[in-house]
Amino acid sequence: MPIGAYITTGEIWERAYGSLDKALLHTSTFGGNTWAAAAAIATLEVLYEENLPERARESGDYLLAGLRRLKESHTLVKEVRGRGLMAGIEFNQPESFTVKATFGLANKISEEYLGSMIAGELLNKYRIITAYTLNNPNVIRLEPPLQVTREQIDTLLEALDGIFEKHKGFISVATSGAKTILKSFFKKSS
Repeated sequence: MPIGAYITTGEIWERAYGSLDKALLHTSTFGGNTWAAAAAIATLEVLYEENLPERARESGDYLLAGLRRLKESHTLVKEVRGRGLMAGIEFNQPESFTVKATFGLANKISEEYLGSMIAGELLNKYRIITAYTLNNPNVIRLEPPLQVTREQIDTLLEALDGIFEKHKGFISVATSGAKTILKSFFKKSS
């Protein structure tokens, strides 16, 4: 349902919208939509009754602890960061011998596509949806729903561990991604 809201102090509201000439500066395309308002109230009730912020914190702590364990065991992982159920994994760049052997091409491709290749492995092999970030394509973001279970988080962690164990660097990830693309292409043309 389309709805938006913000909270401010009375003083700020008065300064921004309190005079007759400013009263209509803050309008909404969806203002007055009773269905959206009812849906918003129901959503707030569920958030409160099921204590979803606390569940997000607990599940997020569990997820981030698992991701940090993966970082300790796999050199492909540069950094793990996040809060609650919003997490990011940043990947290391290729080893120097790879960069020299490809005249810097592997490094450039890795900077631009490593996150999307890892996200592709998660989707194609494990059916886990994620994406790289737009401001740093070398980072994938994990944003599971608030009702995610520990078993589902464990499935994600096992999938990532399998990918990181199999692929020690960028070339291995790129080769696997290319194989998946070729298999998909040949299945469609058959």
